Amino acid sequence: MRGIKDITVIAIFSSILFAQEQLLTFLPNVQLTVFLLVLYSKVFGFTRTSVIIIIHVLLDNLLMGSFNVMYVPFMLIGWWIIPLVTCTLLKKVDNSLILAGAGIVFAFIYSWCFIIPNVLFLKVSWISYFYADILWEVILALSSFITILWLYKPCVKLLNKLKLSYIHEH
Repeated sequence: MRGIKDITVIAIFSSILFAQEQLLTFLPNVQLTVFLLVLYSKVFGFTRTSVIIIIHVLLDNLLMGSFNVMYVPFMLIGWWIIPLVTCTLLKKVDNSLILAGAGIVFAFIYSWCFIIPNVLFLKVSWISYFYADILWEVILALSSFITILWLYKPCVKLLNKLKLSYIHEH
């Protein structure tokens, strides 16, 4: 990371990630989070996206009053899988359909990360939790697929253009 520019970029895009999730809370599991993390990973790389994830998780848990050592690590792991896979296995992939398919997988993996703490904390069987949560997982997967498919190309083009114009000006 390179100082003020990175701090500004991280602050702005952390705010966007956090704000969209809060604005869409009235629609259960319909959010742009998976899409934005895929986009950020492609444009800003693993390190910046990881910092954005840490800020997002801290803010989300502070606002929602859910700061719990049983959940926060699993939330971090669930979101970190996106930049980890996007910046390694999918590094050269720029096809919206493939990334949208990956978005489905990311949504399910993120959701499944919560099976462990819920089994331990709520003392429910993993299969009961899984069955109770599957509809919400499908909704998150569908919203992730659709948003990546529709929004990835124009947004990555815009962010790369902004990034290039900043570099040429300075």
